Order: sequence, then C-alpha cells, then structure tokens
Amino acid sequence: MNKRLLFIVSDFHHGGAERQMYEIDLAIDKEILDFDILCLSDLNASKSFPDYFYRRHLDNGTNILFLNDVLDLKRGRLAKAFEKSGLSFKVQKNKKRFLELIEEYSSICFMGEYVYKTLSRFIPQDHFDRIIIFIMSARFQGEKYRDFDKNLKYTFVSGFDDTTQIDFEFEGFKDYKHISLPLSFKVEESYRQWNFSKDKTKKKIGIFTRLNKAKPLDPFFYAYQLLLDELPDVELHIFGAGDYKVAGYDRYLNHLDIKDKVYFRGHQENIKETINKDNIDVIWFQGYKHRPAGYAGLDACLTGVPILFWDFYIGHNPEINSIESVFPHFKNLKFFVNSTIDVLTTEELANSISSKQFDHVVENNNMRVNIKKLNRLLLEE
Repeated sequence: MNKRLLFIVSDFHHGGAERQMYEIDLAIDKEILDFDILCLSDLNASKSFPDYFYRRHLDNGTNILFLNDVLDLKRGRLAKAFEKSGLSFKVQKNKKRFLELIEEYSSICFMGEYVYKTLSRFIPQDHFDRIIIFIMSARFQGEKYRDFDKNLKYTFVSGFDDTTQIDFEFEGFKDYKHISLPLSFKVEESYRQWNFSKDKTKKKIGIFTRLNKAKPLDPFFYAYQLLLDELPDVELHIFGAGDYKVAGYDRYLNHLDIKDKVYFRGHQENIKETINKDNIDVIWFQGYKHRPAGYAGLDACLTGVPILFWDFYIGHNPEINSIESVFPHFKNLKFFVNSTIDVLTTEELANSISSKQFDHVVENNNMRVNIKKLNRLLLEE
C-alpha cells in the first residue's frame, strides 16, 4: 500500500511555497507516494493574487481539500462569523474534525513555517515524529519561529546548505533534523535567449518581487540613484503584484527624485518570457548568502541574464562584495553600483556571469534530480 501524505498550503497564489508545491507535484513518484493537498484559504480569497496553481494541480490529477470543507463550514451566517474570527478560531471550534483528517496520513508536510505556526497549537505532541516543515523564508524577514515550542523535535527542509546558516536559522531549537533541498524546478533550457547588447542606447535593469513592506527595495533605490550619475539613460523596471504606495516605496522615489525613471510593471505570468521579450540587460535581486532568495531568481537564471544580488544575510559572509562569485552578493552600495556598471558595459564580464549562473542552476536546481532526495525523506518519515 502506498504511503499517504498530506501537504498543507496557505493558498494557490503565485508565491514561492505554492510554486514549490507545484514542482513537487509534477515530479513526485505517485506510484510509491500517495498524497493530497489541504488548502487553508478558499478560492478567490484575494483580488490581487489569482489562484494560479489550483487548476494546474487539478490538471495533474491531484486531489485537493479545502479547510472549510473539511470542517464542514457551510456558506451561511456561521461561516461568516468564523471568517471574521480567523482561521485559528475555526480549527479550535472544529478540532476533532481536523485531528480526524490528519490521522488519515502517515506524514504531514507544511509548505511554509508560517503555515505550521497557524495550526501548531491544535496538533498533539505525539504527532511530531511525522511532521515535516518546509522553510520558505529566512530570519532576516522577521522572527518566524517566535511561537514555536523549541523543546519539541522537528524535521525541517530548507535550501540552507552549510552549518553556519543552519545553526543561525534554527538557533534555540533543542532537537531537530534538517534536510538540505535547494529550491528546485523543471529546467527548460530553451529560455536561454539573453545576449549582451552593444548598441542599445537605453539599457534596462529589472527587479522581480512582490510589492510588499516585507520585501525591502530601499537598497536598490539608493543604488539606482547613484548609478544614474554614471549612466543616466538606464531604466529601472520593477515587476510584481501589489501597490507600490501601500508598500511604502513612493517615499523613497520622491526623496531620491527618481520617480520618473522607475517603472512599475505589475505581475508577470511568466518571468522568463518577460525577461526575453523586454530585453532586460541585468537584474537586481534579493539574495541570502550567495543564493537567490526565491524562484524568481532561478527562473531569471535560465534566460541567461546576469543577476547581481543585495545580501540580506545577517551573519558573516567572506565573499561579500565580490564580482567573482557565481551569484555576486553585495552589502556596499559603491561596490554594488560599480559592479552593475561593469556588467552593463563590459561584454566579457556579463557573458561570464551569465554562463556561470545558468550552468549552476541547471546542475543544482533540477527537480528531476533533487526529487529523489525528497522521495527518500518522505518514505522514511
């Protein structure tokens, strides 16, 4: 009999955890692992973020459950009362139903530490030997583990791959198992269409993100103002869903007097196609100690466009501010700006970074290869 797993997601929006869930769904061996997906949110819960992956999971033959259906909340006055009270109140009032559900599965996989945190108080301690938490952010974005009981035993899956990072991320936990699994996806080499442009009068820098206060862009705005002193015709294009004013970006644009040079382009269905169609010359991206902080950076690497990163890692990074690394990370505005100018104007350097980043992603982030490691973990838990 196949092992039964339950993956729990917050929603089906076009985010990192949702993307990882979909990539796992595409690659997992369903002959040995049988799984369902439980979604905590109803469909069409957000006007800004469509349920991008919902239909794609269905097309892949995956069974999807919704929390409201599991808890048998009908669409009437009672359901509206629960919605106003929040998800935790829903589960508290229907804890028996929730526990009956998770008892049907041999392992529970939370796609995001924030998803686990939402439900952790309702899970008995004797379930902890079969709970797996996929870490989808890092401590620089806020203290994600404040409400965790750090005396319990956990199994974490994350992209962290060295002892320093792992120790820093899970500082304070008494007993945990960590599995290193890079963000992985289906590698499509046909998107590699970037070429260094010698003749363009106006070059473009691209940023792909969500417009949100949790996604700080201020280092990039300061860098862009400095860069304009040397290359006044360079444009900054920012792609992503959200309102830049709500995110607080407008005050930086006004204070730095760059609002007429920065273009907010909205959500992009396919990052790779956008990069190639718009002929982006270089990308600025958020990074975390020499790795792209999310799928958008990996997608961009497949086009071949060179990427430079602002490092949000708090600990020591011996390779910081070096253009020689595969994914050059910076914490010094002067080095960051000068390196960007060099990449925009020096064909040999730009081509070198392009090739190194493309090759690294193809070799290390291929889900077809990495799914074998995940299969082993899920089978043993």
